[in-house]
Amino acid sequence: MNITPLDIRKQTFKRVFRGYDHEEVQAFLEVLAEEFERLNRETIVLREKQSSLQTEVEHFRAMEQTLQEMLRTAQQAAEEVKENGRKEARLIVKESEIRGNRAIEKARAHVHTIRAEIVDLKNQRDMFVSKFQALVQAQGDFLGQLQFTDPDVVQEALPSSEGLEESEDTQA
Repeated sequence: MNITPLDIRKQTFKRVFRGYDHEEVQAFLEVLAEEFERLNRETIVLREKQSSLQTEVEHFRAMEQTLQEMLRTAQQAAEEVKENGRKEARLIVKESEIRGNRAIEKARAHVHTIRAEIVDLKNQRDMFVSKFQALVQAQGDFLGQLQFTDPDVVQEALPSSEGLEESEDTQA
């Protein structure tokens, strides 16, 4: 049953002999009606406040849910970034290993080429030395076979000193 302040004010009681004082009852009903009005107003204000607070709570719950979703998204993004970083690091390491292995193979091939050149140069040196030794040996043998014979020198008669004098005279 809903009672309003107006219902309280209009309420009438039947009169009986030796009943309550009418003015006192009316004064009480008026006080009761005013208190009832005040409580109704307070109830309305409290309901409005409750509604406002409920709206605010719903807003905060929505914000909380949004923030939690954002947090989950940020955590997932962070995990993805970490995983991508790990993958990229593994890729860089693998690429570096491949480059390193290529460089090592290239260096080994270069070392092999240099060693082959060294062997070739040693062979050329040894061949040159042996040819040179053979040439020196051949020249030594040739020089050893040479016989130096002095040709007989014909000694012409030298003009005697007398002959020199005569020839000097004739020239004079």
